[in-house]
Amino acid sequence: MLSILRNSLMLLAFVALALGAGACGKSSAEGDRGQGPRHAPADTHAGARTPGQRAGTAGGPSSFGDAQANNTAVPVEVATVERRSISFYIQSNGTLEAENEVDVVARTNGPIDEILTEEGRVVSKGQLLARIEDDEIRAQVEIGRVSLQEARLNFERAERLYGIQLLSPEDYEQARSRFETAQAQYHGNQLQLGYTEIRAPFSGHIVARYIDAGQQVSAGTPLFRLSDFDPLLCPIQVPERELPRLMVGQPAYLTVEAWPDERFEARVLRISPIIDAATGTVKVTLDVDARDKLRPGMFARVFLETDTHSDAIVVPKTALSLESLGDAVFVYRDGRAERRDIEVGFEEGDSVEVLSGVAPGEQVVVVGQDGLSHGTPIQVLGGLEDGSTRGFGGRRGFGDRRGAGGGMPDPSRMTAEDLDRLKERMHSRGLSDAEIEERLERLRERSPVSESTENSEGPSSTQR
Repeated sequence: MLSILRNSLMLLAFVALALGAGACGKSSAEGDRGQGPRHAPADTHAGARTPGQRAGTAGGPSSFGDAQANNTAVPVEVATVERRSISFYIQSNGTLEAENEVDVVARTNGPIDEILTEEGRVVSKGQLLARIEDDEIRAQVEIGRVSLQEARLNFERAERLYGIQLLSPEDYEQARSRFETAQAQYHGNQLQLGYTEIRAPFSGHIVARYIDAGQQVSAGTPLFRLSDFDPLLCPIQVPERELPRLMVGQPAYLTVEAWPDERFEARVLRISPIIDAATGTVKVTLDVDARDKLRPGMFARVFLETDTHSDAIVVPKTALSLESLGDAVFVYRDGRAERRDIEVGFEEGDSVEVLSGVAPGEQVVVVGQDGLSHGTPIQVLGGLEDGSTRGFGGRRGFGDRRGAGGGMPDPSRMTAEDLDRLKERMHSRGLSDAEIEERLERLRERSPVSESTENSEGPSSTQR
């Protein structure tokens, strides 16, 4: 019995010894394969990559996010938020007109003998424009001269006789009357002769010629239209509510289609003392600096300055996001788009005042913001980094209502009023109806509601 127990213990010890030796041999072999005299510790090359490996492909979630940002960054242009003065303007439209513009008419009868000027020419005061044939009138002048000479001699003789009381008072008065009549007739004929020469009443431009050579005219027939372009006036109609902010000498400027990139300075010359009851407006007449470029009859957009903020925060109007109910911009921050709700003040052409939401020196996206959302990676390509703005204008912003949660609105869930306001914002930036509908459709496709609906419908379709 004791012998059997001893043999069992020796067998167990042998098996244990064999198993231990095998384990040590395996461990030694694995160790030999993992070692080398020139191998560094494992953590020495934890961040290393092979020459063909892209940066950011190793290193965990952060590196993956950086790579995704580099691959999906949206190219944009930015402008620097600046601090400068900005003005508020009353906008109106008007047609330019000359203060001095008349039709030069004939003052005697006869055929046109000679035309000495043409449309478009500049003439000076008193310059000869045309002649009316004067042969008949010259003959009448000569007859009148002879009659006047005869009447003068008779009157002088009557004066001598009347002085020595050899002529009655009645005969003396008749001689004097005949002399005065002949004198008036002669002067009248001379005037008619002078009227055969058509002269400019003031300096200006010949804007129309109504006659042809040889044409028979009579007194009162229009011959030319003469216009003085300096001063040039622009009457406009201003709403009655703006009357307290109007004054003579108030600065303004206007733009015309012929020179769209230029603005022409003007000032308020006079303000009508009455209100037009039919339109509820007051007539304001501006004196315009034409700079030899403007012409009467031009249609002009007028901007009448009423107030100025001298230390305002200003951004380009193109920075305003169209795809929101309220006013918002995207700020470039650490390589991503940061959506900011803003409150706007005055607008001046292509610039808009920001009362809150951005600070001077920050950069706002002005090109490429359509479709951006908060946190979208962006890449600045250039553009207005110098902070410059383009153009001028003049009306207030669109109010302060913001989109829910500060995100992009979903047109499918908007009220009719909000949808109209969104379309109005897009119209103000020059988008056509077709472009607006296309943009709204893209908003619907990107809306969270659409995405959640697609995600919820996906498994159901799979199950079916």
